[in-house]
Amino acid sequence: MLFSAIILATLMGIGGALASPLRTNDGPPDYFDFFKPSNIGLYNTGTGSIAPAPAGVVSKFPGDGGQDTTTLLTFTYPPEVAGKKCFFAFYLDYSASVSGSGKIDLFSSLGPAPDFAPGWPPGNQRDNHIGRFTACVGGFARWDETYGSYLTEETDCKEPGTVEAYELVGVYDDDFVSWDPSVAGLEIHYN
Repeated sequence: MLFSAIILATLMGIGGALASPLRTNDGPPDYFDFFKPSNIGLYNTGTGSIAPAPAGVVSKFPGDGGQDTTTLLTFTYPPEVAGKKCFFAFYLDYSASVSGSGKIDLFSSLGPAPDFAPGWPPGNQRDNHIGRFTACVGGFARWDETYGSYLTEETDCKEPGTVEAYELVGVYDDDFVSWDPSVAGLEIHYN
């Protein structure tokens, strides 16, 4: 048993040296408390439409005629985060799909998306580039690059009731990632 624990600790250390995780601990998914988006929408980059999302989808491919899909996320900080540290985690269970590079860019948005919009406005309201990560079916994504420490590392959680919006965008010309938001996707973990 002790030997298994030593091997696991060694492997976790090697993995952590290769790329920083989208969470600061590689424990099981329930190691930290977390909250999921309070609203999820799919944004069509060609038409500007926003629709409710039964699944999270990031899709880009040459044959879509410029109708790429991004996922718009709204997070509302719950009372439990008061005085805690928060950070992003992107988890995919084995029911998720990833093809192409699996690379996703994370952006902040200027405001939450409406539940539905047939076209412009409001648009995706893309703002700051937070970072890039590689999705991993059956595990947590790891940051490839980050452009600041806010939620890419443990930072003070926002006050309960704070609302923030984000967008997940495919990186290359032929990428597809989908997930069931009830069990996977972008989360804010806290401890």
